[in-house]
Amino acid sequence: MMCLLRVLLLSAIAFPAAAEQFRSFDDVDVHYVVVNTLFLQPDVAARFGLVRGNDRAIVNLSVLQHDGAALLGTVTGVTINLLGQRVPLEFKVTREGEAVYYIAELRFTDQDVLRFDLTVDLPDRAPMRLEFQQQMYVEPSR
Repeated sequence: MMCLLRVLLLSAIAFPAAAEQFRSFDDVDVHYVVVNTLFLQPDVAARFGLVRGNDRAIVNLSVLQHDGAALLGTVTGVTINLLGQRVPLEFKVTREGEAVYYIAELRFTDQDVLRFDLTVDLPDRAPMRLEFQQQMYVEPSR
């Protein structure tokens, strides 16, 4: 998983459109990034059951207390294109040591502008709603 995290962080630095972002909710930060799956090495994608493709991406979230401790909960959400078409996202929980990641795969068409409408549910807390928008680009085949 550290390989996956490194790839995601490096891609966030190298590709401004995929820059990692976060939103704070009181004492909790929700970090998120959307990355084309071609940026993942084939062996890393296979290990985590992710399908690589020039029209495929992953959404990766982590939910952290301000002290850096990862929090376990449930993430649900949809993407909404400019025509208002909604596609549900299925988040899988991945753990590595103390780290917890929520990863969902999605498909898109070139230059889609997608709105992400996500909800993070943690025990004993009100649901946290996260909305952001990103333009997607089909990557040339590698």
